Amino acid sequence: MKSLRLIKVIASSLIVASILALNPIGASAEWKQDFTGWWYKEGSSWATGWKLINSKWYYFDSKGYMAKDTTIDGYYLNDSGAWTELTTSGNFKFDKSTGTIVEYTGSDSSVVIPDKIDGTEVKRIRFTSSSSCKNLTSITIPDSTTSIESIVFMNCSNLTSIVIPNSVTNIQADAFSGCSSLKSIIIPSSVKTIESRAFVGCSGLTSLDIPNSVTSIGNEVFQQCSNLTSITIPGSVKSMGCDVFGDCVNLKSVTISDGITSINQSQFQGCYNLTSVKIPNSVTSIGRDAFRFCNEAKFYVSSETTKQLLVNSGVSESQVIVSA
Repeated sequence: MKSLRLIKVIASSLIVASILALNPIGASAEWKQDFTGWWYKEGSSWATGWKLINSKWYYFDSKGYMAKDTTIDGYYLNDSGAWTELTTSGNFKFDKSTGTIVEYTGSDSSVVIPDKIDGTEVKRIRFTSSSSCKNLTSITIPDSTTSIESIVFMNCSNLTSIVIPNSVTNIQADAFSGCSSLKSIIIPSSVKTIESRAFVGCSGLTSLDIPNSVTSIGNEVFQQCSNLTSITIPGSVKSMGCDVFGDCVNLKSVTISDGITSINQSQFQGCYNLTSVKIPNSVTSIGRDAFRFCNEAKFYVSSETTKQLLVNSGVSESQVIVSA
């Protein structure tokens, strides 16, 4: 009996020792953050690899930064970085703690994502594996979703159509980047922000309407959408990044609505088939090379002030037509 108790004591001691080895305890151990992300300070150094902290497992890369919203060694790390056990329901792997669909494991080409899984509302779709979308040609997102997450459909090269519900207010960075087969997409009037590179490389996109609800468009959002032929930027847009329509080589017509105040650097650079651009008097600044290589374009303005802005940005004076 004593021998059995001794074995249990030794076993317990070994477990504690192994945890301490993975997670040294000390007054100097603490979480830190900078513009790149979170890390866990240990004395004069920092944690790398797997780490047990306050009864939760985390993973830190070789530079010490915490991984999150991803799968490492087959283990899913949620948006707080903690390892989370997933619920499997049909062809979906689901994090009930955050309402996040992590992976689609089926082989169907057309998928309708449910609004609830195992009684929990689906709030986020965050595919962490490129294999999640390799066969997808169309997908319907539920009304419970408020944001299209970063890289969620990145490089889903066979995706041709997607239904975005009116509940979505934000399309995050790289959400659809590299979806080269996407032919058209309806951005609902609920969307307010479209972040950097959201549709970069969507070379199959032929038509696009930006609704009046959109107030912010990030850098390179529609760069290399090489089959896009015309675009109207609504006056609701208060800020735009650089190179938003760069290298849209088949873009022919651009209408910039009244209310927009600036056209940033390299905004339409490389749109060499551009023939017609309408610019309102509300525009008070045009960045350098905003229309670089748009040598065939005619620019329609209603004031000499706007004409001078274009000339200062690099546009030839002969390309600008001033009319009342």
